[in-house]
Amino acid sequence: MNHSLSSKLSQLFFIDSLGDFRKNLQILQEYQPSGIILFAKDLEGKSRIQVKQELAVYKQARPKLLIGIDQEGGLVSRLSALSSNFYPSQGQLLRQGLDAFLQKSKETALELKDLGFNWNFAPVADFAQNQSSFIYGRTFQSSLEKTSKATTAFIKLYQDLGLISTAKHFPGYGDAGDTHTAFARDDRTRAEAENDLLPFKAAIAAGVPSIMVAHLAVTIFDDQPASLSKKVHKYLRQDLGYNGVILTDDLAMAAAKLAGSENEPAELLALEAGNDLLLGGDLATLPRLVQGLVSEGQIDASLDRLQALREFVYR
Repeated sequence: MNHSLSSKLSQLFFIDSLGDFRKNLQILQEYQPSGIILFAKDLEGKSRIQVKQELAVYKQARPKLLIGIDQEGGLVSRLSALSSNFYPSQGQLLRQGLDAFLQKSKETALELKDLGFNWNFAPVADFAQNQSSFIYGRTFQSSLEKTSKATTAFIKLYQDLGLISTAKHFPGYGDAGDTHTAFARDDRTRAEAENDLLPFKAAIAAGVPSIMVAHLAVTIFDDQPASLSKKVHKYLRQDLGYNGVILTDDLAMAAAKLAGSENEPAELLALEAGNDLLLGGDLATLPRLVQGLVSEGQIDASLDRLQALREFVYR
């Protein structure tokens, strides 16, 4: 096995926490992935000081480690496990006006930074019209124009604070089903889908450092989940001119797992599609990736983009 290639590829992983401090530490030391995402289970029953200490130890084990969290507010609020604070959803905050949304977002961002996080997988830039849609409660629950403005404002706030933000879930969930539990497809027309891309285009114009791609099959592009589709990544890079970090939604989700196989795990399909980072990727798939069809030039380009993010947060 090509060890230098293997160590490069392991840096394209952003692993899911196992909920066990020692096991996480062991993996970070052994494989040196670029990042780790923590969940509510990592914060429950701990003091802020404990969390800060654990994150500091992780950073010693893997210098310039990227530590992520899903802190959208509302339905997806990991920090709620750490405190009795209520974190309203981005839609609830925006209804109070852009200034109120930004003020609360700033307070939460500073809290994340104080704990040692440097990456928040937010904002949700999806646009959904149907209130019963899977993603609706996590969106800005507003017009495309207001969604675009709030997305842009959030990204600029995080840039000013030295934190990484992520516009998600490209190319937009629309009113499609939940990819956590099953395969889901989106049959919007090209005109509808392109219209719903406005917040993502605004994010790119604002210099968003990373974009997360959904495990949703957006049929105007492909029957494959967007996260595993070369056509979707080509559109994002070439048509929309995006040159930041592209990452998958969590590869432990059902829609990604179902698309992969033993010979071609979702991690391999995701790399071949053009992702820079495998969120929730399984490091056991590394030997398959080494034998894969991804050029070293592509891997090096991804590593350069990731290095730029590390330099940004560890200035």
